[in-house]
Amino acid sequence: MRVLEILALLPEAEKLLAEYGLHCFHCSQNATETLLDGCKSHGFSDEDIGDLITDLNEMLSAKPARPQTLTLTKDAAVALQKIMETEGKIDHGLCVGLDEAGGFCMEFQHEPTSDDKTFCNNEVPSVRLFASPLALSRIGGAMIDFREGRFKLDLPADQAGLPTANVACSCGSACACTEERK
Repeated sequence: MRVLEILALLPEAEKLLAEYGLHCFHCSQNATETLLDGCKSHGFSDEDIGDLITDLNEMLSAKPARPQTLTLTKDAAVALQKIMETEGKIDHGLCVGLDEAGGFCMEFQHEPTSDDKTFCNNEVPSVRLFASPLALSRIGGAMIDFREGRFKLDLPADQAGLPTANVACSCGSACACTEERK
């Protein structure tokens, strides 16, 4: 796995990587370099690499599992349907994902990828959400709503150490998936 993907899946791994002498979260190579490549370039032995991988896997297995679901409110489904009509994307779905830094993003796709799960609102079933297992590991159990003129991601508050309600798209208030769609 590329280092950036590991950090998207497990943001708390930054501290562990630093304890091993890897400061990959600040390195420009983290988007292209695998963990193995990074360890080798820093002179790690096979044993040290094995120890790091074991520690990362333990950290990952200790992380509370998120439900593998997303809920789309009727308001959000109606707002998405209007956007899809305006943009000529009626036959598309909304892909809910993470960027390489672990931020929440949305974009229209014609079909889900092979690993994506598909979700919809029962009252507006033509609007589909697609989410990858990686995205669900970070935002699973969330509700996507439309209020105050923008899409909101509400995460369940019962997940210790994870962000809670009212998380807007990580692209910021000027991103295409929030402001331009008002």
